[in-house]
Amino acid sequence: MHCMIADRLLIAAAALPLLLLIGCAGTPKPAPLAAPPSWRAEAQVGAFIQPPPGMSRDQAVSEITSRSVLLLGTPYRLGGSSPAEGLDCSGLVAHVIQEAFRVRFPRTTEEQAMVGAPIPMHALAPGDLVFFNTAGRPNSHVGVYLGERRFVHAPTSRGVVRIESLTQAYWAKRFDQARRVIARTE
Repeated sequence: MHCMIADRLLIAAAALPLLLLIGCAGTPKPAPLAAPPSWRAEAQVGAFIQPPPGMSRDQAVSEITSRSVLLLGTPYRLGGSSPAEGLDCSGLVAHVIQEAFRVRFPRTTEEQAMVGAPIPMHALAPGDLVFFNTAGRPNSHVGVYLGERRFVHAPTSRGVVRIESLTQAYWAKRFDQARRVIARTE
């Protein structure tokens, strides 16, 4: 009996430094995506994403919005970048754009907020990205605009990818900007 108690104390003492380190780790950084050999390009700050040859802008927008909606109900996971492991907001956007266009897209909301060009709220169109201040800093949350004031995103609350309205007080108050990321092909 005395030996079992001593063993448990030894294990607890050994685990304490590890627990302290884990507690101090802070917010996990998103895991970098391994580039598959089929990447066509990489999204650049201030640049638009070019749809693949033969794909119109309307088709490109449809790819983004339909792929986003297909992920409804996917569990939220901080740092998650695939439906299998779960998605956070920027992981959802990066996954959808990368799958639709085989273009490496930035992984964080801060980087995503620099792709394409800013547009006023009244000019929003499906496929645009909408950014919010939900963590006390600009552009800390992102979603894909679907039209009719609705967007799809991966929120931490209620834990699954879902559709919300920009007219809801919470989102209206926190709206930062919208960005058009898909180039015109006309």
